[in-house]
Amino acid sequence: MLLLPLFLWILLVSNTQVSSQSRFIILVPARLRLGMKLNILLEAHSLSKPITVNVTVYTYPNRYVLTRDSAILNSKNSYSALKTIELNPNLLTLETKKNKFVTLVADFGSFHIAKKIIMLSFRSGYIFIQTDKPVYNPGDTVHYRAFVSNPEFQAFNSTISLEIQNPDGIVIHGRANASASNGILSESYTLYTVVKEGKRKVVAKFDNVKANTFSAVFDVKKYVLPPFNVTLTPKKSYLSLDEEKLEVEVTARYLYGEPVKGVAFVLFGIEINGEKKRITSMKQLNDVS
Repeated sequence: MLLLPLFLWILLVSNTQVSSQSRFIILVPARLRLGMKLNILLEAHSLSKPITVNVTVYTYPNRYVLTRDSAILNSKNSYSALKTIELNPNLLTLETKKNKFVTLVADFGSFHIAKKIIMLSFRSGYIFIQTDKPVYNPGDTVHYRAFVSNPEFQAFNSTISLEIQNPDGIVIHGRANASASNGILSESYTLYTVVKEGKRKVVAKFDNVKANTFSAVFDVKKYVLPPFNVTLTPKKSYLSLDEEKLEVEVTARYLYGEPVKGVAFVLFGIEINGEKKRITSMKQLNDVS
């Protein structure tokens, strides 16, 4: 079951001293996310002339300006406007990021000033990384994909940075400002034939908020699939034309004697005058143990 926050938006309603019926409303998200566009609703009621509303977002508590914008409320837009703001994470210092709060100020001119301290989120989304295999031989090509989503787990286009680290944490391959079309980015990397065995890590970061990292691990080691023998033994040494079925026992064992567990696909055929012909209607898929 998906649990949603109880309050997704913060509603500020203020009465002015000009008229007992005048009200100013600002509707803002309960949490501001860095690097993402966010909407703010501004409204004024019972006014007869246009008004300019200035919206400013400051760091908290030292009031360093992060972004500012303005909107005009008039009779043409029914004294209601939706403004879009975006907080640039590059404007935040390391000390500012520790506070995790900002101050939003909506200045309605001589009528009213609304202020609100809002929590700041450094989570601009999620990156899920997938490799085509968990283990690779030296010299193999690693195919991997990154699935990019917003905080609501919806795919969206964003630029990310990808890198592959060796067991010592040294970057051996990387790509910056890679665009994830429709939320998916596919890449490949060929391992050297002479390489140190051990675990490698694929690390991904959002270009706009590099504080959040996502990773997936794969292993590099020399491995050889063990050889095995497959034996087909018919229940009868002959087959009559009147027979309705042909029973064959399929066994598979490794060369060291242990049985092989898997799936066997058996296709029967006949040989006429030295020519082998398949009987496609006589095929079966069974488990081998």
